Amino acid sequence: MSSGYDLTRSKKYSAIKTWIFVANIVLTVLALAFFWVFLSRPVAGIAFSLRANFYAACAFFSVIFLLFMYLALFPLHLADSFYVERRFGLSRQSFGAWLTDEAKSVVLSFTLSIVCIQGFYLLLRNFPSYWWVISASVWIFFTIILARFLPVLLIPLFFKYLPIEEEGLKERIVRLGERSGIPIMDVCRIDFSRKTAKANAALVGLGGTRKVILADTLTDEFTGEEVEAVVAHEFGHVKYRHIWKLIAFSGAATYTGFFVLFLLAGKIVVLAGARGLSDLYLLPLLAILMAVSGIILLPLQNFFSRILERQADRFALEITNKAGTFISVMRKLALMNLADVDPPLLKKVFLYDHPPVNERIRMAKEFRSQGE
Repeated sequence: MSSGYDLTRSKKYSAIKTWIFVANIVLTVLALAFFWVFLSRPVAGIAFSLRANFYAACAFFSVIFLLFMYLALFPLHLADSFYVERRFGLSRQSFGAWLTDEAKSVVLSFTLSIVCIQGFYLLLRNFPSYWWVISASVWIFFTIILARFLPVLLIPLFFKYLPIEEEGLKERIVRLGERSGIPIMDVCRIDFSRKTAKANAALVGLGGTRKVILADTLTDEFTGEEVEAVVAHEFGHVKYRHIWKLIAFSGAATYTGFFVLFLLAGKIVVLAGARGLSDLYLLPLLAILMAVSGIILLPLQNFFSRILERQADRFALEITNKAGTFISVMRKLALMNLADVDPPLLKKVFLYDHPPVNERIRMAKEFRSQGE
């Protein structure tokens, strides 16, 4: 690593984030269990006493349930996304600005969650034999739609698009796209520095909405060649259809999860003393099952993601043929983002969807030695 890299500081930052991650899992399961045991039936009873229509009662129950979970996890979320980031000099937001972004996120997440819950119960009640396959199919379709319209709908809610002032940078990226065989609709810059000291880039959208987005921290602190190396990695994801592979992986997991739930529905209903899986007060119990299955699946999901990331790294090295530049980028990003460059195996398995920085640098050095 470069001489400016503070290993002790990055390890301390990483350790705090890891403990918060673990605490968040434990607290999530405990909060879900508490709501299920003590609040689920009373809240469902109140919902139906206020609203005789099932879906109106479902909306009321969902709001109370989501609000309870949000408030239960809020202190940890505040510490993770604001105080820790400020303590280590990564966040540049005031508390008021952070709250504004948080309010936008809450409105979006609550709205989407309520729609999903309503849709789930609609299918559960009307298609008792096939709800699981329809639910999984709708979820995958929704994922694709979100991937296509993300840059159009969501990014402008949190960031402002800025002109690219660096002479020739946009043309350099467009030419890189042409060499990679990847059409680009636009190359944009966003005001990342207004919120964080971290740097990043992304290729977002599908088809007609595909665009390259560069953080201004990236364009301000990195050379044109280094920015090109970062973008080349993103092009690798498109070249090898990683978005579709991730959607397929997620889809397989979703179909499997819903099918297993379908098979276990009878036992769940009997053990919970419910009339059917569509009983509203079972929602927290279903959420617990989803949370546990997500934790079990996480190592496999991260392992698959790291394979794709290595492939994208390899593509970036091959298309630019500048291993030294790639290594420089990895070192700068590690420094700016306080990355743990060589984490313990257990942390890598559960927390890393990218290969650790030292592994990426080692691969670049091997690539360079093969070309000599």
